[in-house]
This record gives sequence, C-alpha cells and structure tokens, in this order.
Amino acid sequence: MATWDTTHYIQECEKCGKKYNVTKHEQPVREKGVFNCQCGHQLERWNGGVDYTFSEVKE
Repeated sequence: MATWDTTHYIQECEKCGKKYNVTKHEQPVREKGVFNCQCGHQLERWNGGVDYTFSEVKE
C-alpha cells in the first residue's frame, strides 16, 4: 500500500502540556482511529484517507 503524503509535526496536549511527535499519513484507503494523551485528553480522531502515529517527545 502506497501513501500519498507524509507530514511530521509536534502536538502538545492542551490539558497537561505533554508533547508528542506526530506522523500523518495521507493514503488512498480509509482508516479510523483515535489517540488520547496519557492524561486522557483526546488529541486526534480520524475517519477517512489518513492515519496517524504518535510517540512521546523525550525531553
């Protein structure tokens, strides 16, 4: 499966301030999911031609 575009950025939780490295993959297939911070706050929800991966920023 080929991806169309990949974007990298850092997202900070609005509730606790924890930072995550995010990779957004645009792709020709439908994906759905949700990612919550360790504090429980929802950072992202998707349902379409994208998929995300998250990893905690180590400071």
